[in-house]
Amino acid sequence: MADSFSKISSMIESAKELTIEAAVSASARLTDTPSALRPQEISKLLNSRIDREILNGMKCVISLISRGEDGLPYFADVVKNVTNSNVKVRQLVLIYLTKYAEAEPDTALLAVNSIQRSLNDKNPVSRANSIRSLSGIRISSIIPILMVCIKRTSKDHSPLVRSATAISIGKAYSISRDSKKQLVEHLTDLLADSDAVVVSSAIKTYYKIRADLGSETKIWAPIHGNFRRFCNLLSQFDEWSQSLVIDLLTEYSRKFLPRPKLYSKDGQILDFPDDISQIPFQDYDVSFDEDLQLFLDSMKSLTFSSSENVILSLAKSVYLLAPPITFKDFHLDKILVRIGTAYDDSQVSLSALQTIALISEKDKMLSPFYKKFYVMPSDSTKVANSKLNILSTIAIEDNFKYILEELKYYALHYPNNEVKKEAIRAIGKCSQISPAWSTTILKWCLARIKDANGETLNELLKVVRYLIQQKSESRNSEDKEAVLKTSYRMSLILQDPSVDLEDDAKASIIWTIGEYSDLQSGSFASDILRILLKSFVNESEPVRYQILVLACKIFSYELIKLKNESGDNNQDYVNEKLSNSVEYKMFQHALQLAKYDSSYDTRDRARMFNVLLNTGTNQAQLACLFLQVPKSVPFINASRNDDTDDVMSTKLHEYFTATEWTSDTALIPPASIREEVPVKNVQNPAFFSSSNDNRRKSPSPVPVNAISSDQFVHGKTQTTSAPKTPYQLQSLDEFFGSEESSSEEIMEESEDSDDSEEEVSDEELESEEEEEVEKKSKVVKTVENSDDEESSDESSSDADSTKGFI
Repeated sequence: MADSFSKISSMIESAKELTIEAAVSASARLTDTPSALRPQEISKLLNSRIDREILNGMKCVISLISRGEDGLPYFADVVKNVTNSNVKVRQLVLIYLTKYAEAEPDTALLAVNSIQRSLNDKNPVSRANSIRSLSGIRISSIIPILMVCIKRTSKDHSPLVRSATAISIGKAYSISRDSKKQLVEHLTDLLADSDAVVVSSAIKTYYKIRADLGSETKIWAPIHGNFRRFCNLLSQFDEWSQSLVIDLLTEYSRKFLPRPKLYSKDGQILDFPDDISQIPFQDYDVSFDEDLQLFLDSMKSLTFSSSENVILSLAKSVYLLAPPITFKDFHLDKILVRIGTAYDDSQVSLSALQTIALISEKDKMLSPFYKKFYVMPSDSTKVANSKLNILSTIAIEDNFKYILEELKYYALHYPNNEVKKEAIRAIGKCSQISPAWSTTILKWCLARIKDANGETLNELLKVVRYLIQQKSESRNSEDKEAVLKTSYRMSLILQDPSVDLEDDAKASIIWTIGEYSDLQSGSFASDILRILLKSFVNESEPVRYQILVLACKIFSYELIKLKNESGDNNQDYVNEKLSNSVEYKMFQHALQLAKYDSSYDTRDRARMFNVLLNTGTNQAQLACLFLQVPKSVPFINASRNDDTDDVMSTKLHEYFTATEWTSDTALIPPASIREEVPVKNVQNPAFFSSSNDNRRKSPSPVPVNAISSDQFVHGKTQTTSAPKTPYQLQSLDEFFGSEESSSEEIMEESEDSDDSEEEVSDEELESEEEEEVEKKSKVVKTVENSDDEESSDESSSDADSTKGFI
C-alpha cells in the first residue's frame, strides 16, 4: 500500500514538473513568435479563464517590455485581470498599469476601484502593492481618491504598508497641486514613526521633495525634532537611506550646529576652518558640540559597511565636519585606499581614487600610502591616470625620490600613450616641491626631447616651458642663467636635422626662444630667425605664425633699446639706426612673406604688426606692451582626456561642496530645538491587548441565515434576510466620506480579528476543536431522536439545516 502511494506521489510530481517546463517553454516560444502573430497569441492567453495561462501571458508582456518593445497594445486585455485571484497575476498587472497608465488614462481609471478595494485585503503585502500602484498612476483626476487612501494607509498597523505609503507620498507630491500641504503633514508623521523601515522610506521621499517645500524654515522643520533620533537609528536604515541621512545631517550640522574647536599644544584656540589646508599646526586636540559628537559617533559603525555609496558619504561628511585627525580616527584613509586599489569594479575604484585625489589636494594625510598608487598593467586608462594624479598630489620631500623614478618609468616605457602623457604632466606638477627638484626635472626633460616624438614630445616641451617660465620670474641670477641655457639648448635642438620635430613642438620652441630673447646678451635669437626665414614657405601654419611673432619681438626689443639709449628727443637717430639694423630688415622680410600667406589669420596679424611697429616710435610703447607683456605661470594639473571623466570629476566636486558654516553664533538656534518629537506608535493598545491574562478568542462572525443549537432543538428556525436598500445617487463628497468610513471600519474589524486570532494559543485551539466535535455529535443525536409528530416538511428542513450547520 505504501509503495502504491509513493508511486502515485512520484507520478504527480513528475506531471507537475512537466507542466511547469511546458508552460515555461511555451512562454519562451511566444516571445520569439513573429510580431504579426504575437498580439493574437498573447491576447488569447490574457483572456483565458485559466490562471496559469493568464500568468504566462502576463510574463510574456513583461518580457516584451523588458526587451524594449511596446506593451501598450495589450492594455485592455491586461487591465481586466486586475481582479484576478492569483497574487502573482495581480502584481504583474499593477506593474504594467503603473508604466502605461498615463498613455491610456480613461481605461486605467476602470482599474482604480479594484485597486482601492485591495486596500482592505488582510495581506499587508497586497495592501502595500495597492497603494504603491495607485500612486504610480499619474492621473490628476484620482488625486482625491489617492489622498483618502494615503490618509488611511499612513495609519496602517503594518510597517510594510506605511513604508509603501511614504514612497507613494513622493509620487503623489509630483502630480498634486492643492494637496501638497496635507502630503507634507502625513510625511512628517511618518518621519516620526516607531519603525525604522518606515522612517527609512520617509527619508527618501523627504530628500526628494525638500527642495520644493519653500523657505528654509519649512525645509528643516521636520528634521529639528528628529535629528537625534535619526542618529540613533542610522545603523538600522538600509544602505541608500543611510547615505541620504548622512548627507542630510551633514548639511544640517553645518547650518545649525557650531563649528568644532581646535586646541594646539601651546594653548592656541582656532575654529575649524572651511579649508583644512589652513590649519596652522600639526598636533592639536578637537572638541565638538554634543549633537555633532552624537552624529559622528553614530557614523563610526558604518565604516564597516559593504556599500561603497555609504563609504563615500562617510568620507564627505567627516571631511566637511571634522579635521584630518578625525578622518584618520575613522580609518577612512585606509578604507578609501583599499577600495580604490583592490576593488574589482573599475567604476567603483575610479570614484574612490577621485575622492582621494580631491582630499589630497587639501591635506597630505595619504602620503604614507604612495606605494598603493603605483600603476598596474591591468589598470584601465582612467584608473591609471587617476593614480598618477594622486602620486603627484601626495608627493612630498620624503617620498618624492621614489615617486619620481616610477613616473619616469611610466613616461618612457608604459605601452599606453595616454598614460605616458599623464606621467609627464605629473612630473611637471611635482616640480613645485622644491627648486632643487625643479632643476632636476628640467634637466631630465631636456635630455629626453631628442628621443621623444609625437604627443609625448609636446608634453615634454610644455613641462619645459612651464619650468623656465617659472624660473624667469625669479630674482635669482642662477635662475636667469638657467633660462638662458635652456633657451640655447632648445635652439640647438631646433637646428639639429637629425631631430624630427612635429609642427606643434617646433612652434612651442620658437615661442620659448622669442619670449626670453630680451635676456640674451649675444641675442642668438636673431640667428635662429635668420635660419627660419629661409624655410618660411615650407613650414606649417602655426610655425609660420610663430616665426612672424619672433621677428616682431626681436624688432620690438631693438626698438626699445635704441629709444632708451637716445632718449625721446632724438627721433631721427633712432630711425636711422633702425633702418640699418639687421633686425629691422628681417622684420620687414617677415612682414612681406606673411603678406601673401595662405592663412587669413596670419595675414591679418601681419597687417596689425605693421601698423604698430612701422609707424614710428610713437607706437613703440604700445607695441612692446602688446608683445612683451609678462605671462602668468601656468598651473599644471591632471588633464581630462575624456568628457565622461570630466563630468564625473565635476559632479564629485559639486558633491563635496556643502553649505557654509553659520559664522554668526547668534544665528545658531539653541539645542532645545532638537528635543525629540513624540514617536508615532501605530501598534498601540487599540490594536493589541497589553495583558496576557485578558487574551481571549474573538467571536466568530455569524451569518444572517445561521441558526443556533437551541433554535434547532426547539424547532424555532427562522431564516431572515437583510432588506436591500434602494440605490441613491451620491455626491462626490458623500462618496469619498462613505468610502473612507466604511473602509476604516473594515480595516478595524480585520485588524481586531487578526490580532485576536494571533493571541489564541495552540492548546486553546485544540480544546475548542474537541468542544466543537462534542457539540456536533450532540446535535446529530438530537436529530435522530426528534419527535415523530413533526411534519415531513419540517423534518426535511431541519435535516437540511443540520447538514449546513455541520
